[in-house]
Formats: sequence, structure tokens, C-alpha cells
Amino acid sequence: MGVRGFALISAAALAACGSSGASDATPPPSPDGHPTATATTPPRIVAAPAARLYASMAADEARHTLLLFGGATQAGDLNDTWSWADGRWTQADAFPAPPARGLAGLAPDGGGRVVLFGGEQGGTRTLGDTWLWDGASWTPVTATGGPSARSAVAMAADGAHRVVLFGGGGAGGRQADTWLWNGTRWAVAHPPVSPPARSAAAMAFDPTHGQLLLFGGAGAAGDLGDTWLWDGTTWRPLHPPSSPPPRQGAGMAYDGASGRLLLFGGLASGVPLNDTWLWDGTGWTLAAPRVSPPARAYAGLGAVPGNGPLLLFGGQAAAAGGLGDAWLWRGGGWAPI
Repeated sequence: MGVRGFALISAAALAACGSSGASDATPPPSPDGHPTATATTPPRIVAAPAARLYASMAADEARHTLLLFGGATQAGDLNDTWSWADGRWTQADAFPAPPARGLAGLAPDGGGRVVLFGGEQGGTRTLGDTWLWDGASWTPVTATGGPSARSAVAMAADGAHRVVLFGGGGAGGRQADTWLWNGTRWAVAHPPVSPPARSAAAMAFDPTHGQLLLFGGAGAAGDLGDTWLWDGTTWRPLHPPSSPPPRQGAGMAYDGASGRLLLFGGLASGVPLNDTWLWDGTGWTLAAPRVSPPARAYAGLGAVPGNGPLLLFGGQAAAAGGLGDAWLWRGGGWAPI
């Protein structure tokens, strides 16, 4: 799947994610040319990250911030690390850093760290490496036996403080396997029921209702609009009375203020969306905010820890190139930053 041309992504393209390049799990040396070092320098405060799509975003619960890593621009893939807190961005100058990539999985592990997995480079090479962020530096995980190299996985922490990973696309096509991160290594799960294979699905945990929800993605026959629940042992299909239209590349995060999950945007048959949907534990409801962000897919979306607002950043619009705008969801509405 190429990111250099910034063409709108089709379900067929995601099916071949990484199929034209290497799929080994060991990443190449960092492409930015920095030496491998353990020392860190103080973070620097700047205006905002550069415009991009395919970036990864997750809550850094131990530090009460949102973490943003990498993504893609017209100039190439990125491996920069950013934190959002108190209304401003801070870039961390920590080395070593994971190699540049987009479409990686990112989630807090419940032990004070954030886990990064996989992704793709240049639209052709899929990665299978795992890195841990401790608030100051990245550390590569050397344990073997994890998921195969892939990108566009669904990844989130569940109520038991485990990271759950589902699906994604790699050299073997889309996957339908479930993996659990226990703090030190990955272990494959064997649920009796699983969603169909897919990539670019949305997944987030709803602590109000104790639900880890999976929605949509790119499937074998096109975009998907199904809703699944992970109960810690198996997947269960849900059949809500109303649902968002099928899509891939949507963002989903928990809104602590309302106690509901929020889903925004994505691609539907190659067309970017800007609709906002809310999950109340039993069904989806289409929100009607007075103002909405422009349509986009593959944006960063995360909740500021401690019932803070949701932050939406960047993504892919209908026109070529990535977006660099940021929006906050709070009080039932969107507001640009």
C-alpha cells in the first residue's frame, strides 16, 4: 500500500498491505542517520507536529498526556515523538527511536508504558517490531514469537490492562488473529469466535460499560460496518439497531465526559467522511454537532487521560497530502484548536 502518492486508499489496496516488500520482523537502522544512543535531551516545545496521515496516537496514562508517533508526509515517513498536554504539543528528542513508519499500532500497557507495534515504510515494507515508550525514551523489545509483520492493526488496552491486537495487513494479506501483550511479550489468543479478517478497523475500550469494541475496517469484499465485543476470552458479534455506515480508517476513543465511545470519519468506498457516532453500551447514535472537522481518514484520535477532551489530529482528506489541523471534542461538540 503506497503512501507516497497520497491517493485515496481502497479496500483492495489494504488487502495487499506490505505484499510487495519485505516482511521480516527486524526493522532496518533508523533512516534519519542519528547514532544509536541512550542519552536523551530535554524536550522542546514547538507549535505543532507537521501535517501528516497514518500517525499513531494513544493515551500515555502514567504521564496524563496523549502520545503521537510517526506517520507519513509527501517527503516521506516520520519517526518523531510528540506529547499533547495542557493545550500544547511537546516534541521529545529521545534516541534511539523506532524507525520511521505509518499505520502502526499504539496503546498503553497498563504498566506505565505505551506499546508500539508494526506499521509500514514507504507503502511497501511491513514491520513486525515492538517498542516501549516510558515517557523519556523508546526501548526495543527483543522477545520473540510475536505477531507477524503487518500494518493497520486494531490495537487497544482492555479493562484487564492488557493490550489487545487484532488483524492488520501484511505479506500474507489481511489477518484475523488476536494477540495479547502481557507487559513483556506477545501471546496469541485462541478465541472460539473471531471477526472476519480485516485491516484498518477501529478499536477502543469503554470503561463505563466494561467493553472493548471493534468496528469496521477493510475486509475481503470491501469496507465493513460490523461491531464486535471482546470479553477477554472470545469475540462476540453485536447487532445494534443502528450503526455507522461501513468504513475503514476511522478513529475511535472513549469520551470520559459522556461515558461513551466516539467514532469519527474514515473512508467509505474511497470517500472520506466527517460524521461523528457515539456508542452508549448497546447502540450507535449519530451525533449532530454544530461544527465538525473536515472529512478525513487515518487521523490520530485519542482521549486525554483523566476524563479530558478528545483530540483529533491530521489525517487524509480527499485532496492529496496530509492534514495538520487539530480539533477538540468536549461538551458534545467539536472545536478547532
